[in-house]
Amino acid sequence: MKTMVAFTSLAAALCLTACQEKATVDRSRVEMVTIEGRRFEVRIVPTGVPDEYRMLVVRATLVVNPDSEREYQRNWNVARQFMDRTCGGQPYKTLDDTLVDSVNLQIRFVCTVG
Repeated sequence: MKTMVAFTSLAAALCLTACQEKATVDRSRVEMVTIEGRRFEVRIVPTGVPDEYRMLVVRATLVVNPDSEREYQRNWNVARQFMDRTCGGQPYKTLDDTLVDSVNLQIRFVCTVG
């Protein structure tokens, strides 16, 4: 019985220390999407500069021991679809991108005219 209580306490402590607060973007709405069997939260908000946006792609599922390069590529697969949609199929240019916590991608991009 003591072993079970100790195990339960240890599991709870590990869960609490492993959980991190989710990243967010001010004044944005979340859109959930499943791509390649993985769930993502995508947030897009205008920056105030014409045709310029900030986007945050967050893994909505737990990732244990993430491979940063693989997560970066997965997030970009998601981001491209949303950038295409946001720019109405017009070209876009990435101004900066940053992988945060090895699993979340922050992007600033601008829709360009032909």
